[in-house]
Amino acid sequence: MAVADRKEREKEKRKNAILDTAEKLFFSRGFDSVSMEELAKEIELGKGTLYIYFKNKDALLFAIILRKMNKLHEIFRECTDLKLSGREKAKLMGKRYFEFVHENKEYYQMVCTNGPKLFRKLGNEDIHTFMEHMKVDLLLHSSVYRAGAEDGTISNDIDPTELAFFVALMTNSIVCLEPGWKIMLEAEGISYQQFVKDFLFFIGNAIGKRPEAYEADLGDRASDKL
Repeated sequence: MAVADRKEREKEKRKNAILDTAEKLFFSRGFDSVSMEELAKEIELGKGTLYIYFKNKDALLFAIILRKMNKLHEIFRECTDLKLSGREKAKLMGKRYFEFVHENKEYYQMVCTNGPKLFRKLGNEDIHTFMEHMKVDLLLHSSVYRAGAEDGTISNDIDPTELAFFVALMTNSIVCLEPGWKIMLEAEGISYQQFVKDFLFFIGNAIGKRPEAYEADLGDRASDKL
């Protein structure tokens, strides 16, 4: 049993070493410019051995994405464990996420460019794996929004799960902001960093508990539509 455990640890260690090397090459030269042969040479592995771990470059990129997602989930869990209100946790998770994006700029540039093409080629098993990882993300956020609705710091007029989808979609759109939008922002004198800061401020206020006067106004508007 001890021998089997040791072999499994060695296998996992080598797998992570392959992913580390692949990241460096993909970041420095671009995903499309790196071949499996070059990667095997860089990490000093036989090409056949490399294919035992990863069947192709797409499998490598997918594994890199899952590894980053797991790291991000750890960061989110640390936020959810703090003794803070639901809204404070939500704001902290947003802040930590964009800090993570800033610290991993090259990774997100690669994923925003190559991710859509990769996901169109995924098989059913990989799609299921990815969806399970996404589900963890959504559950962590929806649990915080639900706690905020219960402690009175987050509005309860939107289902917490739906709110998690709203925030995730908006956040991902900003992380992978099209170059044209960045150019337009800069033309207006708004840096991307300022835009992110203002987005977090906007979301923090948007999910907050509504004033009673606003709640009454919403009720009047709903009645008018009936």
